[in-house]
Amino acid sequence: MTPYNLIYSGSYNGMDVKISRNLTGKATAYTLSTTANNMVSDISEQAIFEMNAHGAIVELKYRATRNMFGLKKKELLLYDQTTGIASYESKKKKRQILLSDAHFNQLTYQIKLQSDLINGATFLNYPIIKKGKVRIYRFEILGKETLKTPLGEINTLKIRKIREGSDRETFLWFAPRWNFMLIQLWQHEAGGGDYRMLLENGTLAGKELGSLTTL
Repeated sequence: MTPYNLIYSGSYNGMDVKISRNLTGKATAYTLSTTANNMVSDISEQAIFEMNAHGAIVELKYRATRNMFGLKKKELLLYDQTTGIASYESKKKKRQILLSDAHFNQLTYQIKLQSDLINGATFLNYPIIKKGKVRIYRFEILGKETLKTPLGEINTLKIRKIREGSDRETFLWFAPRWNFMLIQLWQHEAGGGDYRMLLENGTLAGKELGSLTTL
């Protein structure tokens, strides 16, 4: 759980997007925040969680705000670890989910995925709560690949999100020697559009990425 502050450049169907990703905290309490914005939209997510004595994620709160073409949508997910229930709320729905069925949210599963890659795991399956429903995210490791980035060439591990019965494709590249930090993401939509993001700069444990040893 090394704190970082990352800036990505991206594009969505030809439109430029600026993305930031920040992990803050110390001891056992952490906050992971992401933002993405362009001329017509602004999206932000935040997850607050703890790490228990066994290194497991204990979620406390997740919230998301999406403002697209002036229309704002909000989601809130509150965790009650005592009762074992997560309460989801948006403008149109309210639901409760048993944490025994799923507890990761759209940010904390990424922390778990990163942790699993660090520990050499190959079974990358995550039950998450998305829009009040339980979904299973599954990934497979494809192999090593060297990427050219604004920070120079970086050795990465490439993985793919498994989407059975869907034409959508998602690929992710992580840097093993930077705690498997996400370097690049590319997603091809079923309708033909695509979404890309690539790490531009940032800090890891308070140090500028450009000053760290070349990977």
